[in-house]
Amino acid sequence: MKIAFATAAVVLGLAVSGCATTTGQAPAHGVIMSEDFESTAVGAIPAGFTKTGDVDVEEGVAHSGKHALRVEPAVRGGRYISLDPEKVAALGGEHWGRMYFKIKTPTPMPTGKLIHITFVDGKATSPLAHDEIDVRLATLLFYPDGTYKYFYNVQPPKGRAEFGPKSATLQKFNDAWQLMEWHADAATQSYQFFVNGQEVADIAQHKGAGNYEGIEIPDTFKTLSFGFTNYQPATDAGFTVWVDDIAVGKKRLGPVRGSTK
Repeated sequence: MKIAFATAAVVLGLAVSGCATTTGQAPAHGVIMSEDFESTAVGAIPAGFTKTGDVDVEEGVAHSGKHALRVEPAVRGGRYISLDPEKVAALGGEHWGRMYFKIKTPTPMPTGKLIHITFVDGKATSPLAHDEIDVRLATLLFYPDGTYKYFYNVQPPKGRAEFGPKSATLQKFNDAWQLMEWHADAATQSYQFFVNGQEVADIAQHKGAGNYEGIEIPDTFKTLSFGFTNYQPATDAGFTVWVDDIAVGKKRLGPVRGSTK
């Protein structure tokens, strides 16, 4: 489904509540966080975030402006920034998110059957089992033939199997910036995911109120993290990734103003 950006009421490109400004536009109603890294010094991370692993701002490779968050290569593990818990709590049971990413090619390859990669992750209490879960809001599976597919994925603790539908279409990484958007709603137990304006409809979930099985969208997230995690080892030094123009809010966010995607 093509995104109807012209009808979107939310104007992105700036931070609210202390986050960095993107393009100097007026504050947008419903935006909880918008970060383009332009006001963050090279080698640092923006205020209002904590970091895990080797990740910091770099100048020279960016989706907009001159700065982006660079994820340094690692054979395995997480390199990401996590949003201030107060801002995460402000999202409540429904939110929209947006993030651009770019992967250095040629990419490393899996050393085994696949590499599970997560860009956006939220930790929460399951509304079904009341245990601690990871809800992977933007995640994919990368295969040894160089193709990948997106999916919706929830990782419960040991004793319960992970779950979530996978997309049918196989894709390949390139040097272009890619726009990812997601929508999670606890009240209707719904999830949607979009890439460059197109919905990945075969991983959408619309379970209905109180129907938690196979989706488990929480009433509130405890954490929300943006970056890159590969759970299985990669060849060579691992993936180098850039992240830019991340935002979350109560309404659909769309692309950065002036961007073709």
